[in-house]
Order: sequence, then structure tokens, then C-alpha cells
Amino acid sequence: MKVAIAGLGSMGIKTILHLRKSPHVTRIAGYDIDRDKLDAARTEHGIDVCENYEDILDDDDVKLVYVKASNDAHKELTVKALEAGKAVMCEKPMALSLEDAEEMVLTAERLGGFLQIGFELRYSKMFVKIKEWIDQGLLGDVVCTHCQYICSEFHGKKSWRNYESNGGSMFGEKLSHYVDLPRWWIGDKVEKVISMCAPNVIPYYEVKDNYQTTYSFSNGAVSHLSFMMAVAPTMDRDPLQNLISVHMGDGHENRYIIEGTKGAASTSIFDRQIRRWEFGDSDFCMTSELVEEITWDSKYDDKYVHNLEDQDIDIAQRVALGKPPMTDARDSFETMKLVFAAEESANTSDIVRLDDLVPVQSKF
Repeated sequence: MKVAIAGLGSMGIKTILHLRKSPHVTRIAGYDIDRDKLDAARTEHGIDVCENYEDILDDDDVKLVYVKASNDAHKELTVKALEAGKAVMCEKPMALSLEDAEEMVLTAERLGGFLQIGFELRYSKMFVKIKEWIDQGLLGDVVCTHCQYICSEFHGKKSWRNYESNGGSMFGEKLSHYVDLPRWWIGDKVEKVISMCAPNVIPYYEVKDNYQTTYSFSNGAVSHLSFMMAVAPTMDRDPLQNLISVHMGDGHENRYIIEGTKGAASTSIFDRQIRRWEFGDSDFCMTSELVEEITWDSKYDDKYVHNLEDQDIDIAQRVALGKPPMTDARDSFETMKLVFAAEESANTSDIVRLDDLVPVQSKF
């Protein structure tokens, strides 16, 4: 099967390397508006390249398009590919507006097309283990989750992610992952959200660099996300060093606590650790016992943390075998509703109900 990659930046190049391992992918084509990136992809990775997206769309051999371009290009590239009869994998966030995100979903539904959004943490072993424990009933009903995320400024001053016109928002570009997971774990509808942001510390960002966000589900569960950027030491980009090992214990945090009615669990990227507690009873008080702990070696970081490889390969396999997406695009759209509601709340200081966010296409 021939596939195409729209956007040959770092994410697009990673996808090329991942798809080399797929038995279903025989040829790879690449598209970008940057001639230097096209030349590099052709000479360094041996793929076919083109400057005209229509060449990809008109190629009947291309069955699947991976949209790996900047966020502002997602909607146009995705809709055109779907209309050309291609299956599409699109990176998160879906688009820079809820209206555009819904147009992507509606197009896929109208055409019966394949559309999967890149929430690859649903493939990551650390977070899959939490889902397994929940589905096995080991935590009971999940009632609370808390995510603490502290990092350095690692985009750099020239990154398109710093600007609203290209990246949209920090919540969509980065934090959408960390509200998508509780949605997946809890399995219920988010009803309302409130976000607060302090003044930016990073002077050259148009997007916000911090959030305190709380959102509630229709079943009564509540989740909180605490995010601060620039607190932790600056990322050392030495390719010979393992980033997680370098920054373990230095102020970087990426940790979840998940509490249920029967037990609790935690994940910690920088400790390379997953834990589960079991609740019990005694004459004195309710009890909690640590009953399971999982750790991993640094060589498995990608599989446990951001499992892009398995996501990219799985999507190719699904398309080749005629299977549906692992996560329906309509479900990903619900995460995007939460993203836009959280951003609106941060801008207005109001509690925002997700049902009050009605895309233009849904009003008629």
C-alpha cells in the first residue's frame, strides 16, 4: 500500500521511520510547502516528494494520508484528502476552531471515510495499563483524576507553536493529550469546565504558558490539570543523552493520580513508574495498600510515554485490512470541545458548559 505524508517536519520524518516497519506500506510519498524539507526527505529517506498537494490527491495508489503539518493546515489537508477518497490520520489538535474540527468529522461521516486523530497516548503502555485496571474493575468507579505537568520552554523562539495563527493554543497543541486521557478512562461525557491562567512568564509566547483547569463529568467525576511551563531546567538536547533520565528529579513533572471507589493508581513519566493501590477497611479507618508497581527501562520510553510508532503502524494496518479507526473521530471531537471550552473559560474567567459550544454546522 502506498501512503503519503503531508508535512515533512520532525513529526513527518518520524512517521517515515515508523512506516518503514509496517508490512503493509510499500511506498511513501511526501508533500510540503518547504522545498528544503522536500529535498531532505528525498535524499535522506528515499521517498517520492511533491510540491503540489493535488499530486497526492490525484494518485489512485495513495490510500492513506498522514497529516503532519502545522495546526492551521489540518482542516484543509484533511478535508481534501477525505473528499479524494483517501483514509486520513490527522495530528491533534484537529483544527484551530471547533467549526473546522466538526467539518472534518462531518466530511468523514458523510463519505464513510476513515479519519483517526493523533491522540497517541491511547497507545502508550503507561496509560493503557491504567485503562486496563479500570476496565477490570480494580479501581471501581473513577471519581477523581489529577494531572500535574511541569516542563521547560522547549519549543524555541522560532517555533510556529508559539503563535495563535499557526498553533492555535497551548491547550490544543499540547494539553489536549492530558484531558483526552481522563475522558478515555472515565468513559463519560464532560459537562463543564473552568480554567484560570496566571500572566505568562515566557515573554515571546502569544499562547498561554500555564493553566489550572478543572472539568466535571455527567456521572459526577471531576478531573484537574495543573500545567506550568518554564519552571523546570532547560532541556538539554544532546542526542546522546536520554531526556527522561537527564531530567529525572530536577523539577520536570508529568504525573497522574487516578482515584476510584475501590482503589487508586498513579503514573509518573520521570520516575518511569505505574502504581496501583487497593482500598480496604479496618476497625480504625479505611485502608489503602500498594498492591502493584510497574517500572521500565529507558530503552522502552517511547512505548510507555508517547507511542507514536505503534499508532502510525496500527493506522496503516487498519486501513490496509479495511478496519475502522481505533478511536472514532467523533470521540476525538468531544476532546476538542473540551479544549475550546477550557480556552474560552481561561479567556473569560467563566465556567463553560460544553453543550453551549455549538459549531456553526450544528446550528442548522
